[in-house]
Amino acid sequence: MPPPLPSAPLTLAVVVPTRGDHRRLRLTLACLAAQTDAPAHEVIVVDDSAPEGRAALADVFAEAHDRLPLRVVPGPGRGRAAVRNTGADATEAAWLVFLDADVVVGPHFLRAYADAARPGVFLHGRMRELPTAERLLTELADAPWPEIQRTAAELTGSAPDARGRDPLRRTMANALERAVEAMDAGTLPDVAAWLGFVGANSAVEREIWRSVGGFDEEFGHNWGCEDIEFGVRLHAEGLRRALVPEAYGIHLSHARPGRWHQHGRNMERFAMLHPLPGVRALTALLGPDGDPERYVAAVRAEAAGVRPAGAR
Repeated sequence: MPPPLPSAPLTLAVVVPTRGDHRRLRLTLACLAAQTDAPAHEVIVVDDSAPEGRAALADVFAEAHDRLPLRVVPGPGRGRAAVRNTGADATEAAWLVFLDADVVVGPHFLRAYADAARPGVFLHGRMRELPTAERLLTELADAPWPEIQRTAAELTGSAPDARGRDPLRRTMANALERAVEAMDAGTLPDVAAWLGFVGANSAVEREIWRSVGGFDEEFGHNWGCEDIEFGVRLHAEGLRRALVPEAYGIHLSHARPGRWHQHGRNMERFAMLHPLPGVRALTALLGPDGDPERYVAAVRAEAAGVRPAGAR
């Protein structure tokens, strides 16, 4: 029998969107089943996969139902924003944790978010990329859940690496994460105080999610920006960014055909909705050659009305 959903009021709901990558989702769910000292919570997987991908997912769900307070709800088929909204709308938990279905977390992930939860903030856990993700997925393809959980604890630094390696050695921070962390630490000017709601690993009060209108579903099926745009509206409502380094997630990096073309289209819409210097300059940060220092310079140039040569 699956574990019952907690009878106490739910503190957290973890919203996990999936489009059918059962290998990555299995690792994410195994990590969520290994949480220590976690508050009352549930895991809501929003299945937005195509029919041909559902058989493999069914096996993952069957395995997870025995180990997690799990609910699976059908996705709307209207893009990432709509999928996240569907999951958020399916719970009564006080806080929503948005976690992508290709992110590995350690055993203290939910406890860290619960400890950081307080009025007036939106939360973002530390994120790193794992370029060797395909190798890891191959190694863990048929591994039992305890082995997956031990590996996740090693990778996130929550447990010693039994093989004597630095658990962070194979990971890297992308330009967005470097910018957010540096701005929060004061080592880079905080030119975009709204920057920091990253849908792969962030949290917000459910009532705040509802009051600002949720994620903007007009971004549709194109990839990117719907989460950061949500952060702009949170900031406009008076919320402030708070980083939670202990809520550490490692993204299992993968190729995404057409990624930057889709991202560019969404950035154009984002800038139309919010013509702020920090939004208009995002092409200097969100892209294959993004750079935090270049982004700060571009924001300042936008604020001063100075457009770089060749800019539109």
